[in-house]
Amino acid sequence: MNPVSNYILMAHRRRWPDRSITLASCLWLLACSPGLRLLVIHTMTRWLYLKRIAGGRTWFWRITYSPVALLLKVAERHTNKTDIEKYCEIEGYVCFSDQGHIMFGAVKTGSGSVIGTRVTIGRNHADGGRPTIGRNVWIGSDCVIYGSISIGDGATLLPGTVLSKNIPANIVMQGNPARLVLQNFDNSELRDLQDMDAIQYIKTKWEA
Repeated sequence: MNPVSNYILMAHRRRWPDRSITLASCLWLLACSPGLRLLVIHTMTRWLYLKRIAGGRTWFWRITYSPVALLLKVAERHTNKTDIEKYCEIEGYVCFSDQGHIMFGAVKTGSGSVIGTRVTIGRNHADGGRPTIGRNVWIGSDCVIYGSISIGDGATLLPGTVLSKNIPANIVMQGNPARLVLQNFDNSELRDLQDMDAIQYIKTKWEA
């Protein structure tokens, strides 16, 4: 599958775990989810850009890129104040919140990661460094992540976390500044279920 198909499949699976995917359900998701629309727009724009700068029929891609990119930019304005920086590399099966309001500037984001609403991921103003996000990372709402840092595979950032340092795989972080809450945590249920109360879920795991 191409990345666009993967994004749609991921969003569909989280919203309707037991429902078969159909054309109607895909169109509904694209219409109602600003996060999904932006991922699709970003992927198409990036593909056109890479085609334009590649060798071969360069003249064709130069002619094609500008009008299509303009149309995609217009569509991008209807994504609930959500924006992805031009040079972000996003693997398949990544999911952005349906509510949008995401400012996204990670260098690279691994497959299976989920980004919540009102999340800001971007540069450290001192050196311009940007984060790298591993695979199967879950980032809750209202998080701020910045600087040239690495987030390990399977890491979990609870809502409201502010992170500016490297963190290893499979840990849970919370707070401002971020502090360790739990180690060796499997966040697959958080990534699979859309409306789970993450803080209560972690509390239950911590007390067990």
